[in-house]
Amino acid sequence: MSRREAHELWRKYVNPDIVNLLEAFDYGRQFVRALGTKLYDDTGREYTDFLSGYGVHNVGHNHPRLIKALHSALDSAQPSMLNIDTPEVVGRLAQKLTSLTHPRLCRTVFANSGAEAVEMAIKAVRAATGREMLLACTGSYHGLTTGSLSIMGASEPRRYFGPLLSAAFVPFGNAEAAEIACRENHPAAVFVEPIQGEGGIRIPPLDYMTELSAICRRYGCLLVVDEIQTGIGRCGRMFATDFSTVVPDILLVGKALSGGLVPMAAAIMTNEIWKEAFSGPQRCMLTASTFAGGLLAATVGLETLSIVEQEEMPRRATELGRQLLEGMKQLVGNHEIIAGVHGQGLMAGVEFRQPTGLLMSGVPKWARPGLYTQVLSAVLLRDHGFITQPCSLEQCVMRLEPPLIINSDEISRLLDAFDNVLKNYPSHTSAAIAAFRQTVLRGSL
Repeated sequence: MSRREAHELWRKYVNPDIVNLLEAFDYGRQFVRALGTKLYDDTGREYTDFLSGYGVHNVGHNHPRLIKALHSALDSAQPSMLNIDTPEVVGRLAQKLTSLTHPRLCRTVFANSGAEAVEMAIKAVRAATGREMLLACTGSYHGLTTGSLSIMGASEPRRYFGPLLSAAFVPFGNAEAAEIACRENHPAAVFVEPIQGEGGIRIPPLDYMTELSAICRRYGCLLVVDEIQTGIGRCGRMFATDFSTVVPDILLVGKALSGGLVPMAAAIMTNEIWKEAFSGPQRCMLTASTFAGGLLAATVGLETLSIVEQEEMPRRATELGRQLLEGMKQLVGNHEIIAGVHGQGLMAGVEFRQPTGLLMSGVPKWARPGLYTQVLSAVLLRDHGFITQPCSLEQCVMRLEPPLIINSDEISRLLDAFDNVLKNYPSHTSAAIAAFRQTVLRGSL
């Protein structure tokens, strides 16, 4: 099926507006094959992935060990999704997650997505504390289900869906503001990402998580750490959280735990929280989900963790992340449009200056913040074969999250391509003209 035919199917039966957005910047591709860091479209062209499905493909696409493990599980003809048994592989995966985090995090609830894991955490903290309000950070992203959307740290996505759960928000990285909010609002829990992803690859002050943990203890609220995007080696350790100083009441894991092949996420909690929320014959099934923790998902999750450890991917993320961040920082002096570069491991953000000028007044207000970043991403794809995207809540930031198997040469080529595109599109004006040419004149960027 051609790209055009696939787009028409989506227009008619799935989501026409997504197709329109992709086509507006000539971004839609019909990818037909993926292996390692590479993707291939229906014309045979090769692309290098610096997005990883927003943090999913940490071990790369279709890792051969994962494919082998899946074949073995399927060939075994073992039962799956019975929901009246206790599969060994699920138990071993839960045991492994505890061994990689902290002994106190000893109760795992499996889910099909990060957002489902967030929902489970919301249920748990409200049941365990008897409190309703939740506290989250501005710029936070925890998913798009009703509960997770309630703690979305941006008002625009929340406003379309009527009254949500009771929640308050404090600036990310500001422990003093969090303490005031906990003292005044008595939330059930504070939800926080150790590094914000969709909020712009934001890194808090060094002692922020430790201070936040102490604040939660002081005011009797729980701490939920969302490592759905930062976990599984992405930031230079298996998890961004230092469990020697901070032990959350609930840790959320997802995305890369799936190996990029079978949906898988988890909410890992202390026994104390579990007992308060889910213990006993009347409540033990309130963590159930028909598909969660199936044979294939658990097989992939366990094998993914093994690959990350044995191939020393956290170490690679540290070393290659240093090359990526230092290389991007060297571009700052040559390109005034760059406001800053920040990140940790192979989770990097390049922030561009806010748009100004008379020409930008002709751009729809909703499109202005991300216009430059989206044009840059589209040109990187078209001219250089690199897949990137802006952060969804902070669209003036270009995210760079390649698979952890990326190599030094691929990073060097991305840096050269970035430099080239910035020279050709040095300002918001140049990007706005290119976008006008593409969307209105039906030309090319």
